[in-house]
Amino acid sequence: MNEIIKHCLPDEEGDDVSWFYRLNEFEKQETKRQIAFKRSRWPDLADGVWSKRPNYQYPHILPENNMGKALFEPIAEEVISYFNRNDIALHSEALNLRSSQICCLNVLFPLRQDKTLAKLFLDTLLPNLKDIENIEFEYTGPQEATEWLGEPACGKRGQNRTSIDAAIWWMDNLKRRYITLLEWKYTERSFGSCGGFESDSNIYKNQCHTLDATSLYPERQCFLTICGSQTHRYYWEHLAEAGIDASSFKDVDGCPFRGPFYQLLRQSLLAAYLRQKMGNIDNVEVVVLSFKGNGHLLKCPRYLISLIPNKMGSVLDAWNSVITNAPPARLVTIEEIMAVADKTLEGDNAWRRYIWERYGV
Repeated sequence: MNEIIKHCLPDEEGDDVSWFYRLNEFEKQETKRQIAFKRSRWPDLADGVWSKRPNYQYPHILPENNMGKALFEPIAEEVISYFNRNDIALHSEALNLRSSQICCLNVLFPLRQDKTLAKLFLDTLLPNLKDIENIEFEYTGPQEATEWLGEPACGKRGQNRTSIDAAIWWMDNLKRRYITLLEWKYTERSFGSCGGFESDSNIYKNQCHTLDATSLYPERQCFLTICGSQTHRYYWEHLAEAGIDASSFKDVDGCPFRGPFYQLLRQSLLAAYLRQKMGNIDNVEVVVLSFKGNGHLLKCPRYLISLIPNKMGSVLDAWNSVITNAPPARLVTIEEIMAVADKTLEGDNAWRRYIWERYGV
């Protein structure tokens, strides 16, 4: 068995402090916040290990079999039951107190349980909101959507499929029905990157850098469709249906989806499927929810900067520049939602106090 390497904060006793200095300022701030939260609540609780390196111990990770402690206590049992009942996978990093999945659940799951409260809180997020009909987590759409996307049949909600952090069914003042697909971010530095591009089995990574997205058959140059995949993804084939103008990528070197656009692409494709196939829905949109202080998340990579007219903007500005006949992706901060909560809640509310203590918003 590998020896446990204890990672610790600067000026604390342990094996490694260098990890902390590799974090950006927002990551450092929130890591310290979560460590303080853990130690104040459970001063004798051991530190947990990183799922990818089980011999690496960190002070902001809970030890195994402590899932309930990661969640707001009054909802913990029902959240775990909801995930089990619907065969949803918890993320491998759910015990990491910086988990965005757990952050999303802590803020939004109480609103799933109380639709009246949800209507009051989500007014900023959902313009002209009249009623909240439903809130689901790790939503993948119907089985047919998985087939349409060409994703592995062996996957499930939260694992090996395009899974939306939270999906909200709602109605506006004109009785139009919407689905808002939420991508929830906490301390992530970016929207991630393509699994095919990052895969160790991809021996053709040079093609990711030379792929021409404006060519007649760009999928023939894509790792996810030509080799190494469990199934043939149909992402390229559905670009036009998702309102994505491939000709906009004429000045982009290489595959535009190898980085942060990959996640935005998959969400937009699922939105397009729902928009086309669900006859009782008037529109489907994608919204990013993030913390105001996480500036790194929205940085636009150099290879995509040509998509922004003045070359000064966020990765969402770049993404929306290629969207034609579909709703643009919107950004809403978690601070905006909690500001509405502060105007709505009366007295000393345990959930509101918890969110403040846990996340500082």
